[in-house]
Amino acid sequence: MIDIALSHVQKFFGDFQLLKDITFDLYQGERMGLIGKNGAGKTTLFHILSQIGTGQAHVGDPSLYDAGDIAIRSGRRIGLIDQIPVFPKGYTVDDVLKTAFARLDRMREELTALGHQMADDHSPELLKRYGELLLRFEVEGGYETDFMLEKVAHGLQLDEDIRAREFSLLSGGERTRANLARVILERSDILLLDEPTNYLDIDAVEWLGEYLSAYKGTILMISHDRYFLDQVVGRIVEIEDGVSEEYDGNYSYYAIEKERRFQEKLLRYQNEIAQKQKLEALARQYRSWATEKMMVRAKEIEHRIERLTVSDRPRRQKVVRGKLDEAAFYADDALDVRDVCKRFDGNTIVDRAAFRIGGGERVAIYGPNGCGKTTLLRMIVGEYPCDEGSVRFGPQIKMIYLPQIIEFPNMERNVVDTLIYERNMTPQAARDALGAYLFNGEDVFKPLTALSGGERARLKLCMLMQDDVNMLILDEPTNHLDLAAREWLENMLEGFGGVILFVSHDRYFISRFATRVLEMEEGKLKDYKCGFEEYRARRKRERESELAQKRREQKPVKSADPRDEAKNLRRAKRRHDSLETYSHELEAEIERLDKEMHEKCFDYEALEKLTAQKMEAEDKLLAVYEELEAWVEPET
Repeated sequence: MIDIALSHVQKFFGDFQLLKDITFDLYQGERMGLIGKNGAGKTTLFHILSQIGTGQAHVGDPSLYDAGDIAIRSGRRIGLIDQIPVFPKGYTVDDVLKTAFARLDRMREELTALGHQMADDHSPELLKRYGELLLRFEVEGGYETDFMLEKVAHGLQLDEDIRAREFSLLSGGERTRANLARVILERSDILLLDEPTNYLDIDAVEWLGEYLSAYKGTILMISHDRYFLDQVVGRIVEIEDGVSEEYDGNYSYYAIEKERRFQEKLLRYQNEIAQKQKLEALARQYRSWATEKMMVRAKEIEHRIERLTVSDRPRRQKVVRGKLDEAAFYADDALDVRDVCKRFDGNTIVDRAAFRIGGGERVAIYGPNGCGKTTLLRMIVGEYPCDEGSVRFGPQIKMIYLPQIIEFPNMERNVVDTLIYERNMTPQAARDALGAYLFNGEDVFKPLTALSGGERARLKLCMLMQDDVNMLILDEPTNHLDLAAREWLENMLEGFGGVILFVSHDRYFISRFATRVLEMEEGKLKDYKCGFEEYRARRKRERESELAQKRREQKPVKSADPRDEAKNLRRAKRRHDSLETYSHELEAEIERLDKEMHEKCFDYEALEKLTAQKMEAEDKLLAVYEELEAWVEPET
């Protein structure tokens, strides 16, 4: 069944037509990726769908779109991640997460009221209403709210400390994660996700990908994360020049198929042009003979030429490679960081970090959000003083730093004026430089306040790169960049021969550039002199080794007396056998409780007691499973 259908949707802003022909169907249970460059109209389309889906506007509302048809299947609940909602003052993150269960809370209250009413009223209508409501409550996860809240909060790294804090006091990234958790917990039928991986580290992105891959609802998602799109979606819709085009596969399939379609269109165009040129040459030849018969033939051919349809020449999006002028570098060490520490309010954020970077290295500082990566970068570039230790650059190093949050001295200026005044450039030189950083046409006259995060990053790079440099320090350089801009940045960095030190959660970017990984956890650094994928494989082996060591430590201690050793072996075996027996008993008990709950589905009080007994049995069974999993066969 189709959940969302769009047919020839158009949207104007004044005289400018943003959306020209958006047509696609989104089927129930499907996971679709919506891609396109920044400003293509993706978020505008989300706004239209969310307004209709949440009942804030109706289909055909002229204030939403100007032409075409949109249909959203009746009764489908829509969850949207595109903006952070406002909650009452004093609401903690836990309060925000629990708003996701408002519908289930209302159902629980109604079940309680019906249960009390049924004590005096045994009418079939009341029993039927109670049974239907109870079934809905169970199917929608009414008995699993606590479990789901813990699972989602853990996966998105919302620990107890964050969950106890007031929502309004969180950072932008923390609020985004909390809002994403809330939308997931709502179990909407259709999820509209606009850049859901922003502000998430790689572990959280992988967890979210696994969760959405198993999600039974329908997903329409805007994302510029290529690994994430490959992991989650099964179909891509690209918006380019206001027109949608579908690709029946993930992002990797899209990249190959788009090139194939381009070559197919180019060949068709070349054949059409060749045919037209051949007919034009033939018509000229006939006219040159100047006989009446040849003139008639020439006119016939010219009529054929007029009726010919020649498609527009297919064009790739123009990507100009930015220029990086490199300063010469001859020393062995580009950067020497010696046992640096940083504390805030008595908390150690960076704890005796030490490393050296040589010429030409590309080093990623990697770790979970909040572990101190950005603080370390700001200490290296001198924005924060070191409480202990020292930072020393090589004598010939010429470094630039691109922070996460980018501001300019005068936000009232436009793009080209900023370059003219800040870098003392002529207007033509400024426009030439901006063109290499994807600012073309009227883009150069945009006010700085109107720039997106990705556009600010490109402008800042353009300003910084006017000097010869041999070291780049980048903090989340691909944040807010669309796919085309990410590829532009990667192509530019590919040709840079200097040192790159960067923080990123973009797995594709890290895998492509990192030749060395500095893992940061709780302020401490661990050095892995290898690429990112090899680092992940080594970390996996290390974790498995640590787990195996813990299991070995659980083995019975061997006694010098053989009789004591045999006694220990028998004791361990009896413990294992008793756990196996107990697990079977608990499984049987849970099965019995399930049957009894089904039989007494109309008795609310009995059902509450049975549910509590079942949850207790499940907790015990989980503990038994964990002990059995950790058990190691004693050596004989």
